[in-house]
Amino acid sequence: MMTRGERLDWLDAAKGLGIILVVIGHAWTKGQMRDTIYAFHMPLFFLLAGYTARPKPMAQYLSAQLRSMAIPYVAFLLTLAAIDPLIEHARGYLPMFRTWEAAGRALLLGGSELSGPLTIFWFIPCLLVARIMQNALLLLWPDVRDWRWFVAMAAALWFGIWIGARTDFSPLGLLSVPVALVFLWLGAVWRVTPLQGCMAFLAAIAVFFWVLGEPVPPINMKAGDYGDPLFALPLAVLMSLALVWVAKAIPWRPLVILGQMSMVIMYCHVAVIHYGRPYFSTLTLAVLGVGIPVLVHILLARWRWSARIFLGK
Repeated sequence: MMTRGERLDWLDAAKGLGIILVVIGHAWTKGQMRDTIYAFHMPLFFLLAGYTARPKPMAQYLSAQLRSMAIPYVAFLLTLAAIDPLIEHARGYLPMFRTWEAAGRALLLGGSELSGPLTIFWFIPCLLVARIMQNALLLLWPDVRDWRWFVAMAAALWFGIWIGARTDFSPLGLLSVPVALVFLWLGAVWRVTPLQGCMAFLAAIAVFFWVLGEPVPPINMKAGDYGDPLFALPLAVLMSLALVWVAKAIPWRPLVILGQMSMVIMYCHVAVIHYGRPYFSTLTLAVLGVGIPVLVHILLARWRWSARIFLGK
């Protein structure tokens, strides 16, 4: 039986591996490596979040999510938006927002309205809303193997694919919530499934042999683009399980630490890559995209007020 500490270690190691792949996927803008990463890098985080889900009283849950996710989201969003004109003017470029009206609209709507250094900011509100919905359903149906879960998730999957094929407008990342909710549920099902370690190992073997012979189709959850969803979404789950198997096999302490810092890396890495693109090689950008956010996390953790506002402590 795996202890709680051991479970959290491999979960954090999987997040650490995942966030490195997220950074690489944004540093490299094209190519098979980038497409392979885009096939599963965001579904991985939803699956891991679903794995840890437990039903909690809604008021208590909302309070915890406000502290740990909503406040840091706003803090990082406003901070990066505020420093953008300073950096861009210093570089001789126009800022991201040219008018106060444009800034206000984009920052309030978020999601698809944010690009450049803020392009990743669809993920956190999407995850937040999907987790709240999952908790509400867990309070109704505590057993994720209940047939009502299967019906509800089939409906969510159908709607997510249907609406994603018709629009890419996604305020606060809401366009991706239905499919994200399905990934959260699959993560919860995975936790209560016997022989889950064997499943992850078999997924790793299957993905390895498949990748040898076929190009991997990318998906873009932010835009609701799931490619051929009947093929791409199951593949995303298999590839995520394969990465988890690697994390369990190699629970390297630096990966665990990176996993614990993954949200700060998620918030900051695109800005590092965006502003550094004209001056550094792609490999250097990937290294800086991990290293600079790690330093930011260490700095923010030094003071109680910054840890509370930016890290959700």
